[in-house]
Amino acid sequence: MPYACSATDQAGYERALRAAPATVRLPGGVAISDCLRRVRTDADLQNLGAVVHVVAEVLAERVRDDGDVAAARELGYLAAAVDAGAARSGGVSAELARRVSVAATGLSDVSPGVARALTAGQAAGAQDG
Repeated sequence: MPYACSATDQAGYERALRAAPATVRLPGGVAISDCLRRVRTDADLQNLGAVVHVVAEVLAERVRDDGDVAAARELGYLAAAVDAGAARSGGVSAELARRVSVAATGLSDVSPGVARALTAGQAAGAQDG
């Protein structure tokens, strides 16, 4: 797994996701999906999962509590990027992808703007994540 995946903290992931729906990259130009795709050890998965899951939950809370459209776009991107990487991980990252997706569940009902932002983020993350 690229060093940036585990060396980037919660604030670093949140900073990178602010670029969504444009291409999001961690330091060194690493795509979030590459982190999931290249997980090789349980320790890598635990470290990555601890950060990515917290980021997803924080973004979801901002959407639920404040109707934050930017957070919805960022969460959509994150969920799709994680899902794309997990799909190419041979099943290693599937549970993390499920947890991130669960964080986004039901958020489209917050408002039409949130629904549009979530969808735009998901489309971008699936394509470029």
